[in-house]
Amino acid sequence: MSIHRIILLGLLFTFSVAVPYSFGQVVQGRVMSLDAQGNMEDLVGASVYFKPIKKGTLTDVKGAFSLDVQGKTGWMIFSSTGFINDSIFVDKNQFLHVHLKPANKELSEVRVIAAPGNHDDVATLHTEILTMKTLAKAACCNLSESFETNASVSVSFADAVTGAKQIQLLGLSGTYVQTNVENIPSIRGLKTTYGLNYLPGTWIKSIDLAKGQSSVVNGYESITGGINVELAKPDTSEKYFLNVYTNSQGRFEINQQGAHKFNSRLSTGLFTHYSKQAARLDGNGDGFIDLPLFDLWNVLNRWKYATDRWMVQWGASYLYENRLAGQNNFDENTSNRFLVYGFGSKTSRFETFAKIARLFPDKPYQGLGLILNMAQHQNDSYFAFKNYVGREQSMYANLIYQSIFDNTNHSWKAGASFLYDSYQERYIDSSFARTELVPGAFFEYTWTVPNHLTMVVGNRIDWHNQFGAQWVPRWHLKWDAAENWIVRLSAGKGWRRVNPLAENMGFLANGRRLLLLGDLNPLEKAWNFGATLTKNFQIGTRKGSLVLDAFRTDFEKQWMVDMENGGELRMYSNPGVSFANSWQAELNYSPIKRLELKAAYRYQDVQADYLTVQGALNRLPKAYLNKDRVLVNIAYATPYEKWKYDLTWQWNGSRRIPNGSLAHVHDGVSPSLTAPAFSTVYAQVTRQFKKWEMYVGAENLFNFTQSNPIMSAKDPFSRGFDATMVWGPIVGRMIYTGMRYKIQ
Repeated sequence: MSIHRIILLGLLFTFSVAVPYSFGQVVQGRVMSLDAQGNMEDLVGASVYFKPIKKGTLTDVKGAFSLDVQGKTGWMIFSSTGFINDSIFVDKNQFLHVHLKPANKELSEVRVIAAPGNHDDVATLHTEILTMKTLAKAACCNLSESFETNASVSVSFADAVTGAKQIQLLGLSGTYVQTNVENIPSIRGLKTTYGLNYLPGTWIKSIDLAKGQSSVVNGYESITGGINVELAKPDTSEKYFLNVYTNSQGRFEINQQGAHKFNSRLSTGLFTHYSKQAARLDGNGDGFIDLPLFDLWNVLNRWKYATDRWMVQWGASYLYENRLAGQNNFDENTSNRFLVYGFGSKTSRFETFAKIARLFPDKPYQGLGLILNMAQHQNDSYFAFKNYVGREQSMYANLIYQSIFDNTNHSWKAGASFLYDSYQERYIDSSFARTELVPGAFFEYTWTVPNHLTMVVGNRIDWHNQFGAQWVPRWHLKWDAAENWIVRLSAGKGWRRVNPLAENMGFLANGRRLLLLGDLNPLEKAWNFGATLTKNFQIGTRKGSLVLDAFRTDFEKQWMVDMENGGELRMYSNPGVSFANSWQAELNYSPIKRLELKAAYRYQDVQADYLTVQGALNRLPKAYLNKDRVLVNIAYATPYEKWKYDLTWQWNGSRRIPNGSLAHVHDGVSPSLTAPAFSTVYAQVTRQFKKWEMYVGAENLFNFTQSNPIMSAKDPFSRGFDATMVWGPIVGRMIYTGMRYKIQ
C-alpha cells in the first residue's frame, strides 16, 4: 500500500467518531437555504423572533443564532428577504434546524463572502468566488481573461502562432483542473485547445474556483482543483443587455442577451456573441502575425421551468470560429503553403443540455437531480502543409440523490454517472480513433458539528473500457478553530485520459521532429494534499482577511511533453518522479470606505524526471513556470459607484526554459537557461449611468514583450523553427474601451 493511501486512510479514521456536543441554556439553532444544485447553505442575517417575550435576534455569518426564551413556550418565527416565513413551536431547550424556502419557488444560492475578498467562508472546500463585480474590473471578454485580478490562476499563450491560451493552477496546466459550466464538464477533449476563448465573459454571472480536490459528485478528472462557471439565468437576467467592446489591436466584439418570463414558472433567455480580430499586427518585426485573425459566432438559448416540486432547465448552443495566422504575407486562398507559412483553424460545436431536479418542500434537505449533456465538436486545421482533422461526439449523464441520516448534521449524496467519448483524429498521414465508455458510481457523506466542524468523505469508482476500474477517494475538513479562524484540510486522488494532440496543439507550430518513446500509456493519476488557514480580522470598523494555503501534487503516472533535446519533441509516460508544490499568501483589506486592497505572493516548486539521450533520468524544474509571483490590486469607487477605478500589478519571477538550439543534447549536465522576470500592469476606469456604463482601460501598460517568441522566424520550414518557446507577453500595450447597457 502506497504512502498516499496510508495517509488518506489515517485521515478518514481520525475523524470517523463524532465528538459530543452540548448546548447552552438558551435555544440555539441554524437557519439554512438551498443553492441551485440542492446543496444546503447557511442563511445569514435571517430574523429570529420569539412571540411570547417579543424579542428576537439575527443569524450570524454561519447561519447560527442563540436566543434566551426566559423559560417560556410559544412560537418562534423565522424570516428573511426573498424567503417564505416559517415558524416552530418551542416548548423545551433544543437545537433547531430551520430550512427556509425561497419565495420565488426555486432553489436559490446564498453565499457568504469574507469582505472585502472573494473567499467563501462557509464552503467546506477552499473556494474563491469571482462575482460580476470582480469580473467587471477588467474587460473580461471571455473566460481566459477572467483571471487577471486573481492571484491563484495564471493565464498565458500556449504558443506564438495559434493564439490558444492555457491556465495554470497549483503549478500545473489547466488540463488538471476540472472546468465545468453549471456542473457540466466543459473544457475537455477537443475543446481543450481553444475552449477558454469560447465562453463570453458577459454570459458569466460568477466563477467558483476551488483549490485541491473537488467533490466526487462532479467526477474523477479534478487533480489540482475545480472551476465551475455559473451563467446568467433566464428568470433573473436583465430583459435586455448589450455589451460592445473594441481595442487598439483591431479587435471588436458585441454581446447581446435577452430574457423573457412567460409567467411565474416559465422563462427563457437568448444569448449571442460575435467577435473579430481584424488587424494584422507584427509589433516585434519577425514577419509573423502576433495575434491570429479570427471570426467567432456563439449563440445560446436556454429555458427554465420551476414549481414547488420541480425545476427543469434545458437549452442548446452553437459556435463557429474561423482562425487564421502565420507569416504577414500569407493568404489562405492564394498562398502556397509549402512556401509561405500559414496556420488555419475552423471549429464548429453544437451542444445541448438538460438539468432536472425533483424538490421536496416538506423535506428541504432531500432532493433528486439529473444532469444530461450532449456535444458534437469538429476542427479542421493546418500548420503550413501539415493538416489536422478532429471529430468528437460526447455524452454525459449524472444522477444525484441527497438526504440525511437522522438530522441535517449527517447528510449524504449518492448517485451514478456515465460518460461517452468518441474521437476520430488525423494528423498528416496518421489516423487515430477511439471510443471511451466510463460508467461510475459515488457516495459522499457530510458530518457537521454546527459552528465548529464539517467533514466530507467521498468515494467513487469508475469503470473505463480501456483502463478498467479506477478508485477515487477524497476527504475534506473545515474546522472553525476559533472566532474568525478557519482551518481547511483536503486529500484525495484524481485521474484522467490524455488527449495528446488536442492538448498540445500549439506544439505542432514548430519544425521539431515528433518522437514517441517507451511506455505510451495515456493514463494519468495523481494525489493532491492541501491545507488552508483563513483569518478574518477587523481594524476599527474596516474588515480584512488573510489566507494562507499550501498544496502538494504527487503523480503516480504522468504524460510528458519533453522539449529538452534540440530539434525534437518527445512524448512518453514518465518513468520517474513528478511533483508540484504550491504556497500562497493573500491579504485583503478595506482601509477606507469603497477602497479595496489585495496583495498576494505565490511560490511554486514543480519538478519532474526527464529522459536524457542516454536513457537516464534527469530531474528538472518545469519549463516556462515562474516560481515566484506577486499580485497587487487596488479598487476604488465613488459614492453610488458612479466612478470605479481598478489597478492591477503583476510581477512574474524568472523561469527555466529549454535550450532550443538544434545542436543541444540533453545529457543531464547541460547548464539551464533562464528567462528574466517581468511585470505587467492593468488599469481600468468605469463611469456608470442609470441604465448604462462606459469603461476604458489598458493592458500591459508598460509595453513589455518577449523579444523573440518565434525561433528561426525567417526560415519557418527549417528544423530550427519553433513558436512554442513562449515565456512572456507576445503583444505590447493595448488600450480598450467598451459600453454596457441594461434594461431591467
